[in-house]
Amino acid sequence: MGEWLLLVGICFVGAMVPGANTALVLRRTLAGDRKGAFITVSGLSLGLASHVVASMLGITALISETPALYDAIRWLGSAYLVYMGATYLLTRGGNDAKTEGNTHLSLSNPFLSGLMVSLLNPKLLLMFIALFSQIIDAAHGWQMMTLYGATPLVTEALWLSLIILLLSRPTIQNRMNKIRKGLERMIGGGLVLLGIKVGLG
Repeated sequence: MGEWLLLVGICFVGAMVPGANTALVLRRTLAGDRKGAFITVSGLSLGLASHVVASMLGITALISETPALYDAIRWLGSAYLVYMGATYLLTRGGNDAKTEGNTHLSLSNPFLSGLMVSLLNPKLLLMFIALFSQIIDAAHGWQMMTLYGATPLVTEALWLSLIILLLSRPTIQNRMNKIRKGLERMIGGGLVLLGIKVGLG
């Protein structure tokens, strides 16, 4: 149980560190698209679940030991983050996250954008290798394995849901309306910089 509590703490700290997942949820929420923000969380959760299963099956370790495959995932993730950030920076008159249009399918689809960001995050690969190689050995039986695997999903979903619930309050939304365009540019610029950082390794 001690190992599980350690995992809970690590996962909560990791969830609270700002990243692309937080940026996606913030953008939807501050644009007044509360439903889209929760759908984004579901996409992020599915991508995270894929990483958990891959780690338990040893697929993640295999990817990390195959430089060409790992680099391909890293560059795809980098390109997608830069693409998202640039699109957000260039979006005009978007008072709502849903105004991106059908020309940006993965960006206008909150579930798909969340899924892509999570799946193409090379840092998640390394994180789960480090976490599960040390902690998962303490899990005995499928019940404990399920508990350990579900912990990262639940902690991230809870944290992001808390952000959505707090920032979607009418009083906060009214205040954010005045600086929404500036926040949009900040999030876009942050995603571009994050994409470059991921690409550089």
